Amino acid sequence: MTFSPNEMTPYISKIKQKFDEAQTFLVKNGFHQATKGLLQDIENANGINKKPN
Repeated sequence: MTFSPNEMTPYISKIKQKFDEAQTFLVKNGFHQATKGLLQDIENANGINKKPN
């Protein structure tokens, strides 16, 4: 997950930390494909990376 400094709210920072922890766990345990969908699910659920109209 990459964000500009202006986008790094405390909430997004915490989500990023949890994502990094989950990704590390999954990769260590052989679930490399699962990490691709994980980031997309997080972004979709939290409205991250959605362009304003």
